[in-house]
Amino acid sequence: MRTLFTLIFFAVSISAFSQFSQELDKRNGFKDLKILTSISSYESLEYWKADKSKAEHAIYKPKKGSYENIGKVKIYKLTVYSYRDLIFKIEVVAAQDENLFRSLEKAYGKIRSSIAATYSYWEGEKVRLNYETIGSKKIKLTYVSKQIKQMIALDKKKAIDSLSSEF
Repeated sequence: MRTLFTLIFFAVSISAFSQFSQELDKRNGFKDLKILTSISSYESLEYWKADKSKAEHAIYKPKKGSYENIGKVKIYKLTVYSYRDLIFKIEVVAAQDENLFRSLEKAYGKIRSSIAATYSYWEGEKVRLNYETIGSKKIKLTYVSKQIKQMIALDKKKAIDSLSSEF
């Protein structure tokens, strides 16, 4: 009987976790900013600078009047990173608010803690959302594509293959 109860508990837990991770993948980003979509389709963003440490990477910021709040919570900074015109990372620095955290847990399930890092996270199949406190009054939410590393590696391999064929 005890074993049956344990199996049912794990099945329900896995099912609930799966629903929450699917929700993170379904939303696929922050507000209307969607991971792995073309950054040029967002009129509310403007080019800020190239990421000189990485080829074909660019950084964007919101235009004045865009992305200033999450409900009633103030957004201090929003940074969007792209690779070959595709959004792969969205960083949001906002005021720390208990209701914001509860809303995130309601949408994505219980947060997981990283033992080795200073942040906690929610994870889907395609998107990971990191939650990190900054001082005592701010938080940083980082939405990251889990597929971008594969895309970059594939592009590097193609570049190497193309170059090696010239010998």
